[in-house]
Amino acid sequence: MTRLVIGRPAVGGMGANQKAKEAFSGAEFPLTVNVANKMTITLSLPEAGIKLRPLASGVATFRDYDRLQRAVSSLEQIARLNNAAQLVILEAAEPSAEEAKAAAEPAPEGDAGETGDTSGSGDGDSAGGDGTEQTPEGGVEVAVTIVQDDEQAFVVELDGVRFEPLRNQVREDGTLTAGGLKAFEEAKAAAGADD
Repeated sequence: MTRLVIGRPAVGGMGANQKAKEAFSGAEFPLTVNVANKMTITLSLPEAGIKLRPLASGVATFRDYDRLQRAVSSLEQIARLNNAAQLVILEAAEPSAEEAKAAAEPAPEGDAGETGDTSGSGDGDSAGGDGTEQTPEGGVEVAVTIVQDDEQAFVVELDGVRFEPLRNQVREDGTLTAGGLKAFEEAKAAAGADD
């Protein structure tokens, strides 16, 4: 098991990025690690798509070494600012013989590069190419396509209707909150009235 403790850097000691390079340079990516938050603050790791409550643990997956390195660098800065000897602990289990064998086998034909993601985030988290994904309750959530996201406007598109919801009305996975659905329905009604 590979273990990395991230905290404030010691004077003259090795930094967290160097420790991460030594610990995970030979690892296969995507890399799944257990993350333990040792602070009484909420930590967000957008590079791995995880948010940890104070003193909580969770599982994070880093798609490549660059994302891991960015997360480690950010965590080290947070530890330095909070003067924390231990901010988080990352633990990656050694792959079992079955996992190593499965990783060595080539992917089935037609699966390479097909993510089905229509949210514009590039995460590939949607279940289908139609922009929908199944919820645990069996319902369907609809993901929007982000058309413009800058200082001037935040414009998304859903079912051919472009509208401008508030940024907090679109979740990170591209699905809409209740307020976002209301904004969509209003824009859809306005577009129908224009026709």
